[in-house]
Formats: sequence, C-alpha cells, structure tokens
Amino acid sequence: MKKIIIDGKNFNKEEEFYTEIDKLLTRNLNWKTGHNMDAFNDLLRGGFGFHEYGEQLFITWINASKSKIDLGYDATIEHWENTLKRCHPTNIEHVESLIKDARNHVGQTLFDIFVSIILDSDDTGHFCTLEIID
Repeated sequence: MKKIIIDGKNFNKEEEFYTEIDKLLTRNLNWKTGHNMDAFNDLLRGGFGFHEYGEQLFITWINASKSKIDLGYDATIEHWENTLKRCHPTNIEHVESLIKDARNHVGQTLFDIFVSIILDSDDTGHFCTLEIID
C-alpha cells in the first residue's frame, strides 16, 4: 500500500489542488493530466507512475480545516459556474440547481466531493483509505 499526504497549506484553489495531486500521484509522464474530477478519480486508481493500477492507497489530508474553507461553498459556486459555461445543453438545468444549492450552502462542497471521490470504491477493487487531520 502506498501512502501520500495531501497538505491543505499547499493549495488555495481547485486548480492548485489538481496541481498538488499531480505532484503526489504522477511520475515521469510525458503528457499533462486533466485537471478535473474525472482525472482526479483516474489518478487515485493508479497507473501514472506513483502506484500501480488498483494498488491500495492510504491518504492523509493534513490542514484539512483550511481545505474545507478554501474548497467550500464559494469555490463550489465558482466550479459549477465554470462547468455551466461548457456543459451540454441537457445538463444546464442540473448545473444551475447545483449553483443555487451552493449559494444557499446546501449540498456538497468541493472538499466534500473530493473526499467522496477518494472514498469511492467500485468493482475494480479501487480502494483508498483516508485520514483527515485538521
């Protein structure tokens, strides 16, 4: 099992979070990874130079209280507003409802979504253990 530490002091915004994840989970790639939730999910599954595909990963997220603020509702609104600019027309109504919820401090924040992605397991055997330290 490989171990990484996500340090909330190393990023303030969503894009910086993805850059930090690239530093932690990729090695010797001759191409750039996507900076989005799907790419984050893929990196967690392995095969990008740090750990093998399907290898279990133990993640410690330190300074998480800072990340909860930085990736809170304001960042979530910004994320969904950016998504709205490029989403398929059939998804506009859904994304608009996510923006409305975030403005009302309802539903998941980006921090919550990232934690959910980390903890998600599926039939590929993907499994991450997460320790959150404020």
